[in-house]
Amino acid sequence: MTLESPPIVTTSGFCRLQLRAEPAQFGDVRRIVGAHLRLWGRSGLVDAAAMCVTEILANVHRHVNPPECELVLENMPEGVRAAVGDQSGELPVVIEEVDWFAESGRGMFIVANTANLWGVSPTAGGGKQVWVLLREGV
Repeated sequence: MTLESPPIVTTSGFCRLQLRAEPAQFGDVRRIVGAHLRLWGRSGLVDAAAMCVTEILANVHRHVNPPECELVLENMPEGVRAAVGDQSGELPVVIEEVDWFAESGRGMFIVANTANLWGVSPTAGGGKQVWVLLREGV
């Protein structure tokens, strides 16, 4: 995995990774997400968090050149927040009527229907951060 810095791992509930959104490395990212959530006692959110992060990273890979981004995981009282920031101002699009047989176009639909909350926040320099909040037992 191409990381600009090693992951920051703490039991306090915060992790930041600088990475390239390359599909060959998405499995490694899912394992990192899963390890942090298990460490924080949030095992019930691992599958949803790994899937949402992967879908957002796939958008970075497809739409941002170069596909450099930052993944931030936060263990919060209300749930786990996962956010992917990049330098593109292009906003993600949720297609309301998904073509399940198409090669692409389902990712943000899946994210929007998996996360309890999701959104996009602008970042310095014209970029954005796409985030999800996942809650257990909701």
